[in-house]
Amino acid sequence: MEVRILGAHNLESRRTRHTCLLIDCVLALDAGSLASALTPAEQARISAVLLSHSHFDHIRDIPTLGLATLSQPEAIEVYSLPQTLSAVHSNLLNWEIYPDKTEPINGNDPKFRFHSVEPAAEFPLLDYRVEAVPVPHTVPSVGFIVTSSSGASVAYTGDTQGGLKPFFQEPNQPQLLFVELTFPNRLKELAQLTGHLTPCMLGAELKAGLKSCVTPPRVVAVHLSVEHQPEITEEIAALSQEMEIEVEIGYEGMRLVV
Repeated sequence: MEVRILGAHNLESRRTRHTCLLIDCVLALDAGSLASALTPAEQARISAVLLSHSHFDHIRDIPTLGLATLSQPEAIEVYSLPQTLSAVHSNLLNWEIYPDKTEPINGNDPKFRFHSVEPAAEFPLLDYRVEAVPVPHTVPSVGFIVTSSSGASVAYTGDTQGGLKPFFQEPNQPQLLFVELTFPNRLKELAQLTGHLTPCMLGAELKAGLKSCVTPPRVVAVHLSVEHQPEITEEIAALSQEMEIEVEIGYEGMRLVV
């Protein structure tokens, strides 16, 4: 299983993109930069998207991906909480911002097929088994654990201020964990208010989760604050040294294999 980081930040700039991961070129985790980071040929390969929650930086490229792949006959399967799918439908695919591509247009089949998932539910998708893991955030949110038929497993927390313990438990303990990390330690109050993590908060979550781990997963931080990344990087280095596990800083274009 190969994971490519299309976006690793909380804001878009010339060199940074909204958070988005792509598994084996076909399965996306969030859609913050799902169209803007890919060529037309790469966009055409996407078969399914897992959305963690309804905030704009995680759903933004759903409409443009639909337009870019209209010539492809296959529908794109989109899975998320009912509240998230409703927000995408009513705020983006509403015929005012973009056409509703969950409906037939000009005689063509719908471009998107929406599928509601429930927190803690498991379901098959393509060549994978997916578990939706509920996480605390300011809107209803889930992370995902994606396991391939070969047994390789990758997890993504989505935006959260904690609740990572389920990502460390058998039988779906991942080999690779992408965790959001938005603010430096000095902005802990802001992180708690907005439902995000700091290195110190992440350290507490890792210590609690790793108690049940036989083998710690590889941990990669995403959703980084562009403004505060140098500070976060220093604090993550100190955390890694203290805990004697490697917590890496994700970046656009990074590729990882499990």
